[in-house]
Amino acid sequence: MKNRLSLPDEVASIQDLTVLILEVREYVKWFSHNAILERVSKKRTVKPIALSPSATKLLQNWEKLQPLTTRSLDELLDTLNLYKNTAPTLSITLAAPVTNDIKQTLINWCRANVAPNVMVTFGFNATLLGGMVVHHGSRIFDWSFRRQILAARENFAEVLRRV
Repeated sequence: MKNRLSLPDEVASIQDLTVLILEVREYVKWFSHNAILERVSKKRTVKPIALSPSATKLLQNWEKLQPLTTRSLDELLDTLNLYKNTAPTLSITLAAPVTNDIKQTLINWCRANVAPNVMVTFGFNATLLGGMVVHHGSRIFDWSFRRQILAARENFAEVLRRV
């Protein structure tokens, strides 16, 4: 990402990033309005808007790279939109709804081993029986128990007879 900006860990999917962009856009409006008020009246009369922890972390990281100005915040929005349009995406389907711990573990693994800017969405499908299915573009990687059982249909009947 431009200027070595990294997204907060909570921002995992394109939907999360879209929400973050909308929130930063509202902050930019507030910041610009407040800057005009400071120039005109020399006092802050507009209460700061409430930000999510993710947006707060993002703005703190951005401020470490460069001072917050209207121009730099516009650059941040451009960077986030570029990120949204170019980041690789994965869709992971599990056999049960994903817990936060598993979600964070999978996201960290994907960002360490696939791409540092990968966006990951999660779904679940109980018919998988276990394991996972990963979609990337037109490619599908199926590591589900269901596929393994269906691949070894003949052996499955033999195992059931011995039970």
